[in-house]
Amino acid sequence: QTNISYSIEPNFGYSFGMVVRKGITKNISIETGINYLRRNFSLTINDRDSAFISESQFSMDTYEIPVSGLVYVQLGRETFMNVSGGLSFDIYPTPLFVNEYEVFANAVNRRSWVQVSLIANVGWEYRSRESGYFYVGFSFHRPFSPLMQSIVTYEAFNRNQEMRFDLSGNYLTLDLRYFFHEEKEKKAVKKDFRQPKPEHLKKKKQ
Repeated sequence: QTNISYSIEPNFGYSFGMVVRKGITKNISIETGINYLRRNFSLTINDRDSAFISESQFSMDTYEIPVSGLVYVQLGRETFMNVSGGLSFDIYPTPLFVNEYEVFANAVNRRSWVQVSLIANVGWEYRSRESGYFYVGFSFHRPFSPLMQSIVTYEAFNRNQEMRFDLSGNYLTLDLRYFFHEEKEKKAVKKDFRQPKPEHLKKKKQ
């Protein structure tokens, strides 16, 4: 805009949380939990006419509640591969992030306090009989709509401009997980709680 270039790029972030997995059959499970996510971005402004270049960083905090279904394929005696897919409910606790500098400001406003995203995953795990499960994989997270809008204002060198960005929030992760060891559930034994017939009511064999 008027020979001034604005750009926002995603940077590396991190996420951690807790996952609960419930088996439905031998090869199918349901997984849910809660995660904390830190998204990091960089904003660059390049005013070629004034030889002004500036780069700033900003971050957003998100809480995620994923719900997905998993399908397993056994590769070896204790190694498995799984693929999963489902939905994630993304919660944005803070409605506005504002970064102010000498000649420009960046205000990031959320679209909604909660949004729904599509999630997909592929991974491999080693199942130790005594030490739990060790898992490594990759996940893809794609919101159905832009999650934030960034409004950049630039006031310097007789300029007064405003630029708006829609932040999609797509990301790809490297997942490292550990599942605690749990004993197999024992099948309940059916018991007959009917009262036995009194001896005098039993038919005697002739």
